[in-house]
Amino acid sequence: MTVQEFAEWREPQIVEYAAEMARNAGRTTDELMDRSEKEFYELLPQGVDTPGHRILVADDVTTGERIGWLWIAERDSDSGGKVAWIYDIVVDEALRGKGYGRALMAQAEIQAKEMGLGRIALNVFGDNSVARSLYETSGYRETARQMAKDL
Repeated sequence: MTVQEFAEWREPQIVEYAAEMARNAGRTTDELMDRSEKEFYELLPQGVDTPGHRILVADDVTTGERIGWLWIAERDSDSGGKVAWIYDIVVDEALRGKGYGRALMAQAEIQAKEMGLGRIALNVFGDNSVARSLYETSGYRETARQMAKDL
């Protein structure tokens, strides 16, 4: 991702992350915007040039059409050591179901190996059944589960 692409990508991602958190926490997007923005800037203080982070854009090689993106980084694991962490993987909604998500997951594995990491992990919100299915059929297994009940 170029610096210009990052500048165009950043704000919509902050809004989308706040919306995802809101949907899964029973709160409003507005309530979570500050948290989303804070976390985003803490993770990427130098933008696309933040050490240890790779934000890749995916284009169809035959058409040149933008497909989506992958954000992966080295991070401490809960069990000690380092892990490649997928912060975000997105395929344009109109292009889903064509194998691009699986291709991005394969690219994530390539990136993790290039980073010298032997494990890759991610978080998926509970309401994202399509992504959960993709991850499960790509060989990912559930390692934790958070649950909540609105009263």
